[in-house]
Amino acid sequence: MDLSSFSTPEIAVAMVFTGLVVVFCALVGLWFIVALFGKAFEAFQNKPKPSAPAAPPAPKAAPPAAPAAKAPMKIEQGIGDETVAAIVAAITAMTGGKAVIRSVKRSREARSNWAQAGVVQNTQPF
Repeated sequence: MDLSSFSTPEIAVAMVFTGLVVVFCALVGLWFIVALFGKAFEAFQNKPKPSAPAAPPAPKAAPPAAPAAKAPMKIEQGIGDETVAAIVAAITAMTGGKAVIRSVKRSREARSNWAQAGVVQNTQPF
């Protein structure tokens, strides 16, 4: 095709329009692909699990005689009860009560001079 019969503004408008149409068609295609993947994963996740055959109810077990005594938590000297309570509450909230806290102690107080110099060097603003 000979473009010499068109003026420069007409060619520019045609190229912009063609570019916009191609981009929006690609976006619609990508949206469609993502929607299909979403439906596929949703169907895979909600697939009903095969039910196990019904077993006769088990006889009730006798309750344990006495619960095992828990070992007391080791707390370093100088850490307050409020601090320990806050730490235990935060860990329980994060893990859903599945964690067992055996001790609470302070982290190292000071860094060596070399470590402190590294921290200062690596955290300086640009």
